[in-house]
Amino acid sequence: MEILDKIISEGKKYGDVIVLKKNVNQVASNFSNKEVKTTTEGNTTQLLIRVSKDKKFGYSTTSDFSKWKKCLIDAVNIMKASKKMKNEILLAKPQKFNTAEMIYSGRLKELPTEKMVEKGYSIIKEIKKEFEIPMLSINKSFEETEIANSEGLFAKERETSFSTMVEVKSGESSATDFKVSRDLFDPVYVGKEAEKLCLKCMNPKSIQTFRGSLILDYFAFAGFIENILIPAVSADEIHSKRSPLSKKIGEKVFSENFTVVDDGLMDKGLLSGSFDYEGTPYQKKVIFDKGVFKKPLYDIYSAKKDKTQSTGNCGGLDRIPSIKPTNFIVSPGTYSKEEIISDTKKGALATFAMGYHLVNQVTGDCSLGIENSFYIENGEVKFPIKQAMVSFNLFEQLKKLEIIGKNLRQETSVVAPIVKFEDVQIIG
Repeated sequence: MEILDKIISEGKKYGDVIVLKKNVNQVASNFSNKEVKTTTEGNTTQLLIRVSKDKKFGYSTTSDFSKWKKCLIDAVNIMKASKKMKNEILLAKPQKFNTAEMIYSGRLKELPTEKMVEKGYSIIKEIKKEFEIPMLSINKSFEETEIANSEGLFAKERETSFSTMVEVKSGESSATDFKVSRDLFDPVYVGKEAEKLCLKCMNPKSIQTFRGSLILDYFAFAGFIENILIPAVSADEIHSKRSPLSKKIGEKVFSENFTVVDDGLMDKGLLSGSFDYEGTPYQKKVIFDKGVFKKPLYDIYSAKKDKTQSTGNCGGLDRIPSIKPTNFIVSPGTYSKEEIISDTKKGALATFAMGYHLVNQVTGDCSLGIENSFYIENGEVKFPIKQAMVSFNLFEQLKKLEIIGKNLRQETSVVAPIVKFEDVQIIG
């Protein structure tokens, strides 16, 4: 708190000030070809300062806390040299913060580095000897954040995360699985899931191009949500009319089966916490309610333009506006994965999609490859697909979405089930 007080006290001479201080401890164990290659442990520190006055702002950052005065003056000089923004730049007022449960684990923070190496070898031991393991990583992190501003706001929190990624290969077949949690879990499960998927993908076959059903498993569906839908509900995209949902707040835009909540207070959530980068409390808000677009994601600046309040979705101090989701939750349906497959006459099941950088965020048009995918006919998985692409419009598919899985998964900011799209061009 002492260094934040000094920065605020000095910074108030130049304008409104917000300071964010981060301390991160990370440990990573990386394996290749069934042997540990590197184990690294490091502590990183970061001081972020934003100064604003008369509709101008400047931002600077440093990893050396002793150089906070230079960092502050750099932000001030950038502010003075910048152009005025259209609206006033406001700070968050001091207020009460709610706290998400189970985002910090003491036993994870204290997990010895050698135990992480042991966990890596425990994964290798359980995977069949004939399989290659080109990549295996186990990571843990502990992060402590403090925030303060010249309005008198101060808050702090701590959080942990634990992740495992495993790639398994046999001949031309390969598969990857990935899991992240706020607490310890048995990483052997991740390796076994990658092994199972690799086995299923052996001896793939080519397919002819057809129109049919596309079943998107978690990673594939979450990728489309993250790269197309989330930008479309950000207030800055809506204000600039880059979003197809501009001027559609309060209207029914998608299927009544489609409900989405952004919840920064979700217990165990990977993006949960107490406050965003501006010090606005995290909260739970409905984005889509049975297909109706209820509310965009706001930071303080974008909220002022709409004469409303920030939703606690500021994602950084380096630009204004800066909007990011917390835990972006697509509500589950009632179908199991097996039921979705058995109800499919002709289609493909995609575990992953690749090439999200090629999607059109403005129109929702997608044309990209699918990986670890399977051909389905008459309710049965017939064989793994050698190579395929899919082509559809995400916004049009969400308008007619009917089949949604009942199980949710989170490994990114997106919490999502498996879904099925109809009448999709599947290109062999």
